[in-house]
Amino acid sequence: MERILSEGIIYKINKYADNSAIASAYTLDYGKIKLFIPKAYSSKGGVQTFIPGEIDFLKKDTSELNKFYNFHPYTSYMEYASTPAVSLRLSLYFDIFDKFYELEQADTVIWTILKKYKTSDYSKINLFSIYALLKNTGHMFNFNVCSSCGEKILELGALNNGLYFCRKCAPENSFYTESYVNTILRAFSNQELYKNLKINKFDELLVLDLFAYHIENVTCSFLKSYKLFKELIITI
Repeated sequence: MERILSEGIIYKINKYADNSAIASAYTLDYGKIKLFIPKAYSSKGGVQTFIPGEIDFLKKDTSELNKFYNFHPYTSYMEYASTPAVSLRLSLYFDIFDKFYELEQADTVIWTILKKYKTSDYSKINLFSIYALLKNTGHMFNFNVCSSCGEKILELGALNNGLYFCRKCAPENSFYTESYVNTILRAFSNQELYKNLKINKFDELLVLDLFAYHIENVTCSFLKSYKLFKELIITI
């Protein structure tokens, strides 16, 4: 066993017994970890979620459940928890993260992306973060060419069972995109296009509808947080 201090973010806390809880966290050094928090609901206040900082914990050798000691939030990111536009998006992001990442599966790119939610361009960074997650785990579909005829897809496409098609080749019951969706997708792999890309909440939802459809198809599980996200994001 070793006591560790690692940069990270606690993104989910489930009550266990009395004042204790089991938390899920992403750490820069160890990826996704589980933490046992003895006094998560003490009179001094609970453990803060969705704020980058340093997690102090005892890493167990014989158990996947590590002992939590302390969390030191970075004060420059305190706004994450109090800004619904950020916390809602992080809740959706980590719901997707849980579906694709195993315990202690490292991905340092995630830490870089999480710190970018500090900007006010929430819609843009949210879409890029989910795109990067899918790409880094090998689940991002090829949206550039039709899986059937090989034709380049510049605007309208259709997704079916993880494969992307042009409109003329799309099988029945495919998920059809709006024209601006492919422009956004192409910008994620082109630095110049991404720099000049403008995305509002309605554009964001168009792309997220596509991502949610794809994620649910790949994982065979419903993305519960996305339903709530759609209901609330327009109102803030």
